[in-house]
Amino acid sequence: MPLLVVPLVLAGVALAASGVGWLFVHQPVAGAAVFVAGLFLSIWLRNFGANARRAGALLALPLVAMLIVPPPDLSAPGGAATALALTILAGIIAPLSAAIVRRLGAFVGLHPAAEAATAPNEARSATAGLTVPTRMALQMAVALTLAFVVGFGAFPGHWAWTVLTAFIVCSGARGRGDAAYKGVLRFAGAVAGTLVATVVTRAWAPEGVAEAAAIFVALYFGLLWREVNYAYWACAMTLVLALLARSTGVFGVALLGVRLEAILAGALCAVLATWFVFPIRTTDVIRRRLADALVALDEFVQHAHAAHDQKVARREHLDRRLGALEEVAAPVRWHRRLLRDHPEHPARWIDLAAELRDHAHAFAETEKPPEQRRTAIRKLIGASRRAIGNHGKPDAQGPAIGESLTIVREALRGGATSEERRPSPQ
Repeated sequence: MPLLVVPLVLAGVALAASGVGWLFVHQPVAGAAVFVAGLFLSIWLRNFGANARRAGALLALPLVAMLIVPPPDLSAPGGAATALALTILAGIIAPLSAAIVRRLGAFVGLHPAAEAATAPNEARSATAGLTVPTRMALQMAVALTLAFVVGFGAFPGHWAWTVLTAFIVCSGARGRGDAAYKGVLRFAGAVAGTLVATVVTRAWAPEGVAEAAAIFVALYFGLLWREVNYAYWACAMTLVLALLARSTGVFGVALLGVRLEAILAGALCAVLATWFVFPIRTTDVIRRRLADALVALDEFVQHAHAAHDQKVARREHLDRRLGALEEVAAPVRWHRRLLRDHPEHPARWIDLAAELRDHAHAFAETEKPPEQRRTAIRKLIGASRRAIGNHGKPDAQGPAIGESLTIVREALRGGATSEERRPSPQ
């Protein structure tokens, strides 16, 4: 996007957020309807390619911003014009400041975090004639509708906490397990933040510059550790809320208790929607991404000793596919810790896939093997792909997914690949 266009777009986003906020103040039911419809559309647009996806993200931005930042008070000193001007100015300054900091970081050698792995095109999978983005859009609409009903009814002064939590938990949920996992993290982080906020505000009670510094420190560490675990970010935001509320004279432990109740209600709304509205099974997502990773592994093994450029390109493609698989690992590993592990647990499939990456890299650095051996390894990878397709079928033959991945791992490590070492059909 051209640099001169950015301020205009950001100003429009800020004004749109103010408009939605005005609706919530004067016509809350209409505001809720606009909010739900806008977020449904922003997700549904993912069906139509990268440009439509970016348009959807831009559509969602003012709606989500309205939940985080309260609408301007048009009756404040200076009138409506001043309030709207400050809104536009804030909408421009915040993202441009972030862009400047990123440029400075790159200039001094502090490179930004690696770009997230490109997820497989899961839109091609459909159930009941619905693509994955359409199903996710419907889940979001139901979750937000439930959250508005609960928020307006049970938390009339703080309904945004319920709606924001439903949005966060449901947004981008990669299956039922991922939604439940995100809901637990959101609530656990809020509980931790409440405890920290109670101690900090009672023992220290910062004011003025000290309070601003404490808020920025909390935001810094929340963002820094967010990629490690989302609960850190939820904890940081609860602490920031407590500091801001105390400075306005409305702080109290009771307010933080209401926040916990609102967050729990929002998380439950999202989990109910993802589990019962055209649900996407986490195991199905893992199988799809694992199959895509095995396709990339097959291509890498085929070109592991080819020209440098070809080998590097396919290695990077393999790493991206395995990175996409790792994105869905947290909830199933959590499930494995809570329940008894077994050889065919999906978490074990992901662990074995990570081992395949290391052995594939090592395979590419060894002396070029006979073509017969390369062909045998690729046949074993094909057997693993068939095992994924046969998973859960009562008449399935051959090794299970975990067993077949183990065979591929041993073959890459230099073990036997002959038909005699392969398990016989069940």
